[in-house]
Amino acid sequence: MKVVIGTLHTGEHFIRELSDAFPGVDFVAAYEDSEHPAAIADADVFLGWPGREAFLAARRLRWIHCPGAGIDKLTVVPEIVASDIPVTNAPGPHVNPMADHVIGMMVALTHRFKEMVRDQDRGFWGGADKYEHSFREISGGTMGIYGLGAIGRAVARRAAGFDMRIFAVDPGPSEAPDSVSECWGTDRLDDLCRVSDWLVVCAPIIAETHHSIDGRRLALMREGSYVVVISRGGIVDEDALADAISSGHLAGAGVDATEVEPLPSDSPLWGLDEVFISPHASALTPELYEGRREAFRSNLRRFLSGEPLEAVCDKRAGF
Repeated sequence: MKVVIGTLHTGEHFIRELSDAFPGVDFVAAYEDSEHPAAIADADVFLGWPGREAFLAARRLRWIHCPGAGIDKLTVVPEIVASDIPVTNAPGPHVNPMADHVIGMMVALTHRFKEMVRDQDRGFWGGADKYEHSFREISGGTMGIYGLGAIGRAVARRAAGFDMRIFAVDPGPSEAPDSVSECWGTDRLDDLCRVSDWLVVCAPIIAETHHSIDGRRLALMREGSYVVVISRGGIVDEDALADAISSGHLAGAGVDATEVEPLPSDSPLWGLDEVFISPHASALTPELYEGRREAFRSNLRRFLSGEPLEAVCDKRAGF
């Protein structure tokens, strides 16, 4: 049994831990993309994101495990999607830190934390003379959650603590938790934009969601509202978002994931004080990495004992 560890995402020490825990398995490190085709050729299991060249080189592959939640790096390979090789992921460990990050961005935007940090760095006490009447309260506002999966639900629980009214759009609107006032189908995305003081993007990036928050839908949002992008870039049209903020229609945005990463230096989002940018880092806690390692360990035990795998993704749906 050969298992290729094709990424350092789970930590360099992980392969040693696996070798100790599963002495009958041959674990092979192939951390660079260039190493994948040779390593995967006779592998049974691949942990990571094999590209098309690597996947086509595989002769006996039986399982691919994505160490994160999103499988979009795998579904761009049509042969992976068409194959009967299962793809699993680690759907839980990222949820809480990402939801925390959403709330952090909301507070940072409404209480001008970016500007205060700059003041602190230069030893300037702005006080009431500078900040009087310049903050906004989150409590009592309306949040729209685009994608009511695990992240969206965790965001909703936190937003409910701020006495917000919460609406959502999701393909499965019948499964809304108590914290959400109403959950609509995806055909009511326009309505979600209209009611939102805060539009939080928690949807996966698939064909149906790509640029689904475009200039037209941003124009539907209330004047002075905000957008937070926490799941994947490419769902919000970033040029349209920058235009809506520059024009004053939107008050600002929190952006943790962008369509091209790193965010290009010529992106108009960089120059906007009203935008809080983080480098796709919202989930990166020690608990996240240990949770993702345990997800693979647990599924590897099941694989070796012939039990059904957990967290099997729908490759054609994209999640």
